Amino acid sequence: MSEQKNIRPVSLDDAMERVKYYLRKFTANSLKGTKTGAVLEDVIGSSGKMVRPRLLVLCSAFGPECPERSENICKLAAMVEMTHMASLIHDDIVDEAPFRRGLPSIQKKYGKDAAVYAGDFLISRVHYRQAKEGLNYAAMILSETVEKMCVGEIGQAMYRYDEKVTKEQYLRNIRGKTAALFKAACVIGAMESGCDDDVTESLGKLGETVGMIFQLRDDLLDFNSDKDHAGKETHKDFFDGIYTMPVLLAADSPEAGETIIRLMKENAVRRLDQDEIRLMEQTVVQGGGIEATMEMIRGYTSTCREILDALTGNGSGEDIGPETAGEFRQRQIKAAGTIRKMLDRFDEF
Repeated sequence: MSEQKNIRPVSLDDAMERVKYYLRKFTANSLKGTKTGAVLEDVIGSSGKMVRPRLLVLCSAFGPECPERSENICKLAAMVEMTHMASLIHDDIVDEAPFRRGLPSIQKKYGKDAAVYAGDFLISRVHYRQAKEGLNYAAMILSETVEKMCVGEIGQAMYRYDEKVTKEQYLRNIRGKTAALFKAACVIGAMESGCDDDVTESLGKLGETVGMIFQLRDDLLDFNSDKDHAGKETHKDFFDGIYTMPVLLAADSPEAGETIIRLMKENAVRRLDQDEIRLMEQTVVQGGGIEATMEMIRGYTSTCREILDALTGNGSGEDIGPETAGEFRQRQIKAAGTIRKMLDRFDEF
């Protein structure tokens, strides 16, 4: 598959194949067969479900210039995914995470030094391609987004093992470290396809809200899955002093607060044993932390649906033929329908 001009992907799957092509193209190097090349090959093969580039492509459907700019849209989606991949590598170094998506992390397999430079390699390639392609506005958005991600991570680090951390502080941190890149993906897709300012703002809010859902869902996985499914050690966040939303909500409840706060304080001075972790799990459930987090997710999901309804005039995306709507309208409604289906299935995230 080669680079092509003015190609219009006929489906989301076609567009994502182009994104994968650009991922390979933008990370190509002459180091195959060397130890350095082995590290970079693992890095390049570490992309997951590519939710962020998928959202970028879907949001581009709301712009009138989507067909003519389809190649740039796919290039930008690849750059967003490369930024995400770099952030995961660096996260795993900070967290000393042995696994990523159920496989040994880059830092575990090759060491922290190699992992740092591997993440830097991806970011440098993003900057290079943005400059080469003349995508200055996207470069500004992504640079500002990385800044927000860093601020969110710094905020999280400053509240580690702090039993007084509030829900508001936690939400502010995840809005930066997680939701910012979702928002950037949607804004970039909207801008590149020629959306007006109001639509771009709405799609940015959609992306940020999806990012909040993603993080809260990840918080719940720590209580609902095993290491193999989540790709990380169960309750690693709690052990590391990162108190997620289910824990914070339970800590605020009269039924569970005293026990949760005591365990948080103990966790700051020693590693809790398995009986104490089981007690923490049970207390979070009994204190309503799981259900309250699910309710937050439902609220964010409702916000996403309201945004999509406003953008498409309550269209369902089904049984809309050329005789009842124009091609542009069909594209919008179909994209909105795909995003709604993603919201219906957590596994998409």
